[in-house]
Amino acid sequence: MRLNRLAPALAGATLLAASSTSAALAVDAESVDYVRVCDVYGTGFYHIPGTETCLRVGGYLRLETGFGPLFGVDVDSDGDRDTYYTLARFQLQADARAETEFGTFRTYAYINFQHKRDAADAVQSAEIEMAMIELGGFFAGVNDSLFITQTYYAGGVSNDAIVGYGPFTTTTLGYKWAGSNGLSLALALEGGWNGDVIDSYMPRVVLGGGYARDWGGITAVVGYDSVTEEWAGKLRLDVTVNDRISLWAMAGAKTDDSDPYSQFYGVWGGRWAVWGGGAAKLTDKATFNLQLGYDAQENFAAVANIAWKVVDGLTVSPEIGYYDNFDMPDADAIGGFVRMQADF
Repeated sequence: MRLNRLAPALAGATLLAASSTSAALAVDAESVDYVRVCDVYGTGFYHIPGTETCLRVGGYLRLETGFGPLFGVDVDSDGDRDTYYTLARFQLQADARAETEFGTFRTYAYINFQHKRDAADAVQSAEIEMAMIELGGFFAGVNDSLFITQTYYAGGVSNDAIVGYGPFTTTTLGYKWAGSNGLSLALALEGGWNGDVIDSYMPRVVLGGGYARDWGGITAVVGYDSVTEEWAGKLRLDVTVNDRISLWAMAGAKTDDSDPYSQFYGVWGGRWAVWGGGAAKLTDKATFNLQLGYDAQENFAAVANIAWKVVDGLTVSPEIGYYDNFDMPDADAIGGFVRMQADF
């Protein structure tokens, strides 16, 4: 009798406990805020929980070495390249974006941590490569100069500035506009960086424009250096021959006949300079890149590499470079260079 009465009671207690546990699990499951993929801005973005902001955290690890009279290191300042140039860099990238009534609101920063030897001693450093705020076309922060980004830098080689084509890091404030018909315009006020900064309230000024289509595009940029009170400009043409070959050519001019890096924008030697090159996709994993440069002071450079995608995220680029000044005896130099980069 007692067992018959006890059985229904135990069963009821068991059902009550099970329902309570299920309810608790349901509450816990509802309280979990799962991280959602955000594919609006490309791969690697995720929604920050509780917001509509999308965030991507990535970067790369880069190893480089250079050798020979062109890319080696002069240890004792005698003009000879005595040993290898080396670089080990870890770059951390953070990119946050959200849509607003004024357009896309974007903040991003690229920070470099590196060990480098390009002189007698090796040094370790941490530096900002980019730190930007963008909203509805307006931008402000630290970035590469509009004078080089407007014309897509130069070619696909690692050592692309043997014949210089413009400045890199600078403080900047400006606006970009892009139309649906391929036209674009940009204006930037720049301050300079690392010892080459403005010395008054008058900023350096850069104005650029471009036209892009399926066949390629044309871009132009002009910069005013408020420190030297000189102008410089560049014009670039890009042509997509087919899905494997692309070609480009660029010309620069400036208002003075100065030596290389005597003004902020026209960093080539003399009043004019020309550059050109191309890329050819040899296989699905290997691309050949070539770049040539020449300026009015007869500085000439030729650089070629093969960018080999070993696996997804890892690229190895062996490179060879040649430099000469046709107006100076025994100025020619050749060197080898290898870059290995793992992106994540």
